[in-house]
Amino acid sequence: MVGHRPGRLGFWWRTGPASEELRETVRLHCAQIWSEYAAVLYLGRRGVTYDVPGRRRDGTRRHKRPLRWLGHLVVIAGDAVLSGVLLLPVLLPTLLVLEVLDGVGAVDATSWEFGQPKLAVSGASDAHAVALGDHVRRQRRDLWLAWSGTRIAVVAAGGEQPIHILWQVDDATAHDIQPSSGVIDFADQSTVSFVPSDAELDRLREFDDRP
Repeated sequence: MVGHRPGRLGFWWRTGPASEELRETVRLHCAQIWSEYAAVLYLGRRGVTYDVPGRRRDGTRRHKRPLRWLGHLVVIAGDAVLSGVLLLPVLLPTLLVLEVLDGVGAVDATSWEFGQPKLAVSGASDAHAVALGDHVRRQRRDLWLAWSGTRIAVVAAGGEQPIHILWQVDDATAHDIQPSSGVIDFADQSTVSFVPSDAELDRLREFDDRP
């Protein structure tokens, strides 16, 4: 599985690869449910950002409970700032050590990324991409993109809970999935985009976009 090291240090997020054992478990889970070959791409922990009419960037609806949303935003901002301030004396030496160890090949410093990786959702309010975002944006487990000849899905895996398909759409041939480009274009003109990790890009090249 993904290592048990901290997933976050202040504003920095860990983006390490998943184990081959977990990858095959997720792939077989989807293949057995769908009764066909399935490919999978590790996304890890992802936030969701929206470009959708009537939605704020975090996915909440505009003009709905504005004071509650403002309070929520203040709490999030305060948590981010406090985490950064409290961890700063630890974070800077840690990053320096990571850089030094990376130079001697003992650790991969590129597995830490500034800012949480995101799934960017755009489209109409009732579009496939928005439904995908709504099903995964509160998820605190690692995410996987899975697809076959007939389906596209986002799967949660890792930890003690069983593997769970959070969202899926049928008739995959009507949609355009480009995993190496980090884009899913749905037939309803909505889009989900993301940045694949270097490890996943290497696998996509090795297996011709069918890892």
